[in-house]
Amino acid sequence: MNLPSGHEADKILLRNTLRMHRSMSFIPKSARIVKMIRFGYNQTRNTEASPDDGGALNWYTVMKRTLVTEAPQQTGKEITLAGWVNARRDHGKVMFLDLRDRTGIIQLVLSKSLGDARPEDVIEVTGTVRERPPEMVNPKIPTGKVEVAATRLEILTKARELPFPIDSDGYDIKEEIRLKYRYLDIRRPRMTRNLRLRSRMTTFIRNFLTARDFVEVETPILTKTTPEGARDFIVPSRLQKGGFYALPQSPQQYKQLLMVAGLERYFQIARCFRDEDPRKDRAYGEFTQLDLEMSFVTQEDILKLTEELFTRLVAEIFPEKRIAKSPWPRISHRDAVNKYGSDKPDLRKDKNNPDELAFAWIIDFPLFTKQSDEDFYHGSGGAKFAPSHHMFTAPHPDDIPLLERDPMKVRGLQHDLVLNGYEVGGGSVRIHRRDIQEKVFDLIGFTGEQKSQFEHMLTAFTYGVPPHGGIAPGIDRFLFAALGELSLREVMAFPTSASGQTSVMDAPSRATDEQLKELGITLRIRSQQDVYETIVSEIRKHNIAFKALSHKPVTTSEEAADVRGTPLSWGAKAILMYADGKPVMLVVAGDTKIDTRAFKTVASVRDLRMATPDEVLAVTGVPIGAVPPFGHIFGIPLYVDEKINLNERVVFNAGYHEKSIELDRSGYLAVAKPQTGKFSKPPKE
Repeated sequence: MNLPSGHEADKILLRNTLRMHRSMSFIPKSARIVKMIRFGYNQTRNTEASPDDGGALNWYTVMKRTLVTEAPQQTGKEITLAGWVNARRDHGKVMFLDLRDRTGIIQLVLSKSLGDARPEDVIEVTGTVRERPPEMVNPKIPTGKVEVAATRLEILTKARELPFPIDSDGYDIKEEIRLKYRYLDIRRPRMTRNLRLRSRMTTFIRNFLTARDFVEVETPILTKTTPEGARDFIVPSRLQKGGFYALPQSPQQYKQLLMVAGLERYFQIARCFRDEDPRKDRAYGEFTQLDLEMSFVTQEDILKLTEELFTRLVAEIFPEKRIAKSPWPRISHRDAVNKYGSDKPDLRKDKNNPDELAFAWIIDFPLFTKQSDEDFYHGSGGAKFAPSHHMFTAPHPDDIPLLERDPMKVRGLQHDLVLNGYEVGGGSVRIHRRDIQEKVFDLIGFTGEQKSQFEHMLTAFTYGVPPHGGIAPGIDRFLFAALGELSLREVMAFPTSASGQTSVMDAPSRATDEQLKELGITLRIRSQQDVYETIVSEIRKHNIAFKALSHKPVTTSEEAADVRGTPLSWGAKAILMYADGKPVMLVVAGDTKIDTRAFKTVASVRDLRMATPDEVLAVTGVPIGAVPPFGHIFGIPLYVDEKINLNERVVFNAGYHEKSIELDRSGYLAVAKPQTGKFSKPPKE
């Protein structure tokens, strides 16, 4: 059967559309303007229709859009290009435009009379490809030997001046501004490259695993809240009021249930959600991992498959990179800590070489580890220790008797994948016996109620469970480590900031009264005591020393400094404002005031106004003059003026006009996690 080509299909589609419209008297048979865009084909014609329906084929033609990288092969031909103006250079009546599309950049030469295109305008041009004179060849770009002499220019959309340049690597631009305009930041060549590499990487992984009989299965995003180590994100249920879903910290339980189901080989590119503090190699809120599980395997099988996958992936996607040692070194947890002082050692010979990739396996972990403030397993009961990986990791067969006598000496069948000093993946052989799983629950201090949250797993374990195990390398973290990026957020399209705000969208945001009512949720109005106790709890959680001060009521910085006996500059004035209609908190030193013009530049906002007393009370629960300088406890962005960094100490009203807290400046910044900038000025300016 012969199918119509792309152009013929366009013609047939247009002809049938005209026939339908004529039969319904929607389109007269007189002159018409037809513009059709289909999969990159675009041509406009003003024409007289033929008397018969088939006449459409006589007057309608389709011109194919040429991509920039295809242009050098079209020398001497007329082509149509579309994209963004990357740069403009004026020479008398002639202008040179660099046009950018998804494939590259090419130079256009055209008369100014054709239109006034400016940087980042979206344009469509028609012109003839010609060779550049030898002295005008640009060897820095693949299209540098040719240019397009344009005869037609259409400005499809105009662009405002960008809030920051996009022709640099962007590292010197404040991250909060880059995230606010992430859709512009992604135009940056480095960011575009990172996202394209990410796409190629996940495509390679899918092809590699499906060729080995793995089945890709999507598991639920709305699931059950269970104690799995980190804090859950919870979602209220409208249909079952009072009930809550949880976003999955990982598909751990589902993938083990799929092994019970008999799939034997499973994977997915999984979105995971954890409410844990961000760091250089960990983004707040959400991340992506390759989730992989197999039945009837040993730890050796898992390690060999993973090593083959990433060795081939590096060769295909990162040909400029060199793996330092193959097979990858395998180091026991004890030896890694004793020899390198870390369980994720950087084994590169030249740590300044961005193209060296030093993979390693860390194995023979202890099954349990002591609880600590730095590494706390949320959900573990009153026990002094918790799982070093998670509660589903199998103990070493030789150490099972030690579960009764000396649990801290039990080794787990856990394996961590390390790359250039970062843990980029972790996995284990899983427990597949109900009695051992129940014993581990007992050892980590689970209550009867907590155990009941896993009854679905324990029940499944009574129906024939194969030995199974797997691994979950992080997609974000591997790219971050392999590319040597400064932060995990540099390889994510729309990451959440360190302060917990999502890119572009300004989430989290407040729910409406109607939404809360529909969910059966009533918000308790925050009291001044709640605010005070929250601040004290946050400071203590960070093990930071502080002074709690009681004094007569004060409402101004000058009064406060006088009764506290502290310098005016130590005072941290928290001021609630509305930036482009949304509440934000600005903090300046007591001897300064806000420079609103400067703040608009810092935060890239247009409209800025002071909150009313009622608005301050509604957002914070405390009156003006008592608001503490911690935006996150109120769910709003916090901006701190850089002059605060000049102070040794910080002191502020803590929810009351008559209660203050004083602490080191570094301690305040550690708790508040603000965005910083220069937006203060002397009070008399």
